Amino acid sequence: MIKSTLLFLVLASLTFNSCGGIKGLMTYSTDPSLQGIGEVRTLATMNSVGFEWDKIHTRKIHGINVYRGNAKGDKQSFKRIGTVGNRYATHFVDTHVKAGTSYGYTFTTFALGKESRRSKILYVKTAPAFSAVSFLKAYKVAPAVVKLLWKPHSNLSVNAYIVQRSVNGDEWKFISYVEGRLMAEYIDTFVRTGKNYRYRIIAQSYDKIQAKPSQVTQLTL
Repeated sequence: MIKSTLLFLVLASLTFNSCGGIKGLMTYSTDPSLQGIGEVRTLATMNSVGFEWDKIHTRKIHGINVYRGNAKGDKQSFKRIGTVGNRYATHFVDTHVKAGTSYGYTFTTFALGKESRRSKILYVKTAPAFSAVSFLKAYKVAPAVVKLLWKPHSNLSVNAYIVQRSVNGDEWKFISYVEGRLMAEYIDTFVRTGKNYRYRIIAQSYDKIQAKPSQVTQLTL
């Protein structure tokens, strides 16, 4: 029973990627005789980077390790972010990236606790985030009611807006989540006379990518 519990805890601590690889616990020593991965092709979006390489024919190779570092290529910045545990697999997708950001990647093949030399660093920049909401205006429609109107975003991937507010110059705080790309208004009834209110809108896509905040609109009640 104790052995079964320990085995469960070990398995629960492993991280699997979409290709069935395991990362996080395994460490490798370098074997210069192992064949490397060869040419790697890339395709980058705002929040992911896809990689493709040719099938590996060497039978002794068991899979591929993926390392990511900063755009400067500093060796100490590279960490293993994924393991493709099948030499027949030819694709990997990194979904833990930010829009408009540059990264360096390098790859190794592995077999029986050893890995090849790392490939030449491949530099990739993700696509920039989509533009901010282009128009936003706040109106006083009653003594203690503010109505916000903005222009619906032109990007079809947008499906919601985050409304933020600052009172009397304090920090920005979330006040509402407005769903629907074409929904272009918000009514704020939690206001009081004698205070200054600033508002801004952040467009958000289906896959949770956020644009930069809109320009600020403000009024004093």
